[in-house]
Amino acid sequence: MSSLRLLPELEESLRRVPGIRAASVVTDPDGKPTEIHVVASRSKNAKQVVRDVQSLAFARHGIEVDHRIISVVQFEDDELPIPSRPIELPPRPVISSISIRIAGSEADVCVGVDFGNDHYEGRSLGAAAMNQRHMLVARATLDAVAELLGMPAEIEYASVLTMGGRRLAACVVQISVPRVGELALSGSALVRNDEADAVARAVLDALNRRLSG
Repeated sequence: MSSLRLLPELEESLRRVPGIRAASVVTDPDGKPTEIHVVASRSKNAKQVVRDVQSLAFARHGIEVDHRIISVVQFEDDELPIPSRPIELPPRPVISSISIRIAGSEADVCVGVDFGNDHYEGRSLGAAAMNQRHMLVARATLDAVAELLGMPAEIEYASVLTMGGRRLAACVVQISVPRVGELALSGSALVRNDEADAVARAVLDALNRRLSG
């Protein structure tokens, strides 16, 4: 069976730990880590690196990691390879347009998303009531990136909240991952000028790691 890497969020967090230069997390079909490989400098001993990995996994992601599945390779700082050119980050989708047309009691929402050199559009129809428009915007955004996502998904929740005196769009997207099952992803975005734009960005925030790899 091929190795699965269903925890890109954990890999990204590990790469931010001081002294860790690279990290790879292999998982089983349920998303449980089975192997964690890290490349680190010698600024800390290997046992401390292992403890850092365990602490971060539990504190930030709620994942308990057995120290026996963690392998550490260490180099002196001057032995670590230096990239010959700047690392090019993968593109991320961005909202390019949002239109909301009201006709009587019905609303027609269209959302445009740019991803690299490609453009995608999504659409959602529904009740024009104000308390429904956030869901329509979220669904249209999800519809726009459905081809990129490549797996079944639906919006469970989308709304704009007030937290600490600021307006914040929040959403929950449920996706169906092959051999894993249902996963709930959350996203958020501060309201700048327009609530619809913030809701659309919150959906992308929830999905960005799945879309950009």
